[in-house]
Amino acid sequence: MPQPPPESSEPLVPTLALAVYIACVGGTAAVTNCTLVGALLKAARNGVYSIVIQLAIADLFLIGASLTPELWSTNVKNWPFGYGACSAFRGFRVLASTASSYLIVAIALHTLATINMEEKAAIKRNKKNFQDEDDEIRTSRHSLVAKSDSSTPPRTMNVDYRLSDTHVPVAPPTIFVWVLAVSLSIPEFVLSTVIHVDRDHFQCTSVDTNHLINMHTLLAVFELILPIVIMSVTCTLIIIKLRNKKLFFEIWNRDSIAALKLSLWIIVTYGVLCVPRSVTSVYHVYSLSNNGNEREISPIDWIPKTYETAVISLISSGAAYLATTVRPILCFLFLPRPKIILCARNFEKNFRNV
Repeated sequence: MPQPPPESSEPLVPTLALAVYIACVGGTAAVTNCTLVGALLKAARNGVYSIVIQLAIADLFLIGASLTPELWSTNVKNWPFGYGACSAFRGFRVLASTASSYLIVAIALHTLATINMEEKAAIKRNKKNFQDEDDEIRTSRHSLVAKSDSSTPPRTMNVDYRLSDTHVPVAPPTIFVWVLAVSLSIPEFVLSTVIHVDRDHFQCTSVDTNHLINMHTLLAVFELILPIVIMSVTCTLIIIKLRNKKLFFEIWNRDSIAALKLSLWIIVTYGVLCVPRSVTSVYHVYSLSNNGNEREISPIDWIPKTYETAVISLISSGAAYLATTVRPILCFLFLPRPKIILCARNFEKNFRNV
């Protein structure tokens, strides 16, 4: 079967099939992320749950303002949404993508820091218990030769070592994430434009500028290279922690163990579903810069020139679209508090209806 040329007005896949995919995956992602935010909004003021809420909000931005118009415009090879939507699309594309990747990093680093603090607390607890046992043995030996005074009853003091402070601040790293995401998205908000390719054919792209390659190099470093390096290191550390069988006996807070497993699976999901989209975008930019001798790239050059390039871009965007559904489902599977809150609310609702 011959492949349609990229200049053809025919979409890459049937528009009805793409509309069904967007409705099913995007609708499920919107519902699950909103449910996750509603389940944790009042219960999580700090800790990993607050970062999960911010990740769900970033995914909602990805669904509505970035990936949905990206999928549709890539498929029809046209931008039918106008100039204002183009500016919002390109700006929120960078903002939401950057925020999502670094919030995943924040979840992993916060969980590792919490686990390390709880391990130190467990070591102190075990050392304290060992000292208490030695004191009790010495006291019992002394009582064999000492005269007991029945007028003074023994006093017992119970200490709950689970109350040890294992609080890790969340506000500084999350503020840094959003400041970084907004800073990287400002050029896209400002430099976006809609060009007229031919009759009834428009394209949302960036204006021609001397610093275009430099700007996308900066985006490649902060959106792709740096998150992948950090996630690779944290993923290795998480696997080492999970392979330590003593950890499950020393850590009393099971929420921390669940968050550790969640971090691992979210990183794996990001690597499988989201990284191809970033790699495709970076490869497209640098393939354009290597084809010419000048540093400037015309806006028309941003349009994929081959059918294979357009299909790869569509598939990678669809995979990133699927990731916005997988992430909240993983949160419900691994984190105990959302399930407890939802079950409690359902029980209360059913009790009122009785």
